[in-house]
Amino acid sequence: IFESFNVPDLYIAVHAVLALAASWTSRQVGGQTLTATVIDSGDGVTHVIAMAEGYLIGSCIKHIPVPGRDVTHFIPQLLRGREVEIPRKQSLETAKTIKEHYSYVCPDLLKEFNKYDADRSKWIKQYARINAISKKEFSIGVFSERFLGFEIFYSSRAGGLLVLQEFKTSPSNIARPCLYKNKNKTK
Repeated sequence: IFESFNVPDLYIAVHAVLALAASWTSRQVGGQTLTATVIDSGDGVTHVIAMAEGYLIGSCIKHIPVPGRDVTHFIPQLLRGREVEIPRKQSLETAKTIKEHYSYVCPDLLKEFNKYDADRSKWIKQYARINAISKKEFSIGVFSERFLGFEIFYSSRAGGLLVLQEFKTSPSNIARPCLYKNKNKTK
């Protein structure tokens, strides 16, 4: 196959390792270490993956029954709770865009709400699209949905306590502080 397609080199890596290395480009990441816990949430499944120095700890890969699709369905509920009007036919598309482009995981909900309350204009992102039916523009101020969407992973009502349980049962007392410090979500 290498000769047929003239491929001089090939590097195969685990998705979680690449996601962790990609997170180094974020300004929020302090150190460039490959020891962390990666939450890999796809549309149909979520895995919590413990890594030490770039190696997956195979016995610690856990399947969580809360997929990314649940986050996508949770965001419109949050928006409706704030009485934000979204065109019904575009609610899931809007939620998916908010999840993929504006969302993040926060370590402390109370601090995050206080930060937003102190200066709303600094933190609220505007999402604007054209209504597919009326052809008029609609705009949404994306507020707490930015960080509350992923709280479904940590909420006991959603079964998300399994994610926290996986953090607590990491394989090594030495690696555990590093695993907590370097949580990474993938989309």
